Amino acid sequence: MPPVRSAAAAILSAIMLMSAHAWAQTAPREERIKAALIFKLVKFVEWPASLLASNAPLQICAYGNSGVTEALAAADGKPARDRTAKFHKLDSLSANDIKGCHVLFIAAGTRELANGVPPVLRNRGSGLLTISDNPDFARRGGMIGLNQGENKITFEINLRLARDGGLEPGASLLELATVID
Repeated sequence: MPPVRSAAAAILSAIMLMSAHAWAQTAPREERIKAALIFKLVKFVEWPASLLASNAPLQICAYGNSGVTEALAAADGKPARDRTAKFHKLDSLSANDIKGCHVLFIAAGTRELANGVPPVLRNRGSGLLTISDNPDFARRGGMIGLNQGENKITFEINLRLARDGGLEPGASLLELATVID
């Protein structure tokens, strides 16, 4: 691993381990770590000003029942870059429900992901960052896929889809990810 990448990985790992205890304690440890990772990843993504006004809260939405969704609720009210995070649990993935979301976590195993990412989540220039721990999520039409490895959680970024959505993942984030193009 190149020195810059290993230093960035060490810093991100330390931040995640230190912050994982602050997330909803009723969720299993793995899910709390995934929620903390999602919150940290979001801090390395740029939204255009037209999609996220400087004084607007960062709307973090979640769909599906999982420990990650439960733990992610702890992000509500936390500082996220130069704004405050607001958490919303969604009842559906309809265009009306996802309107206003900047980040959308979709729990693994939801029936809506059975055939890949629904078209409503792939609107060009929408500014909606899609994240899931469903297998091959980034390869099947999502932006960031969380993967459980041997005693670690890794992530894949579909860079083309993120950029098509109007988002720009930071260089330090791309260094730590498996980039799918």
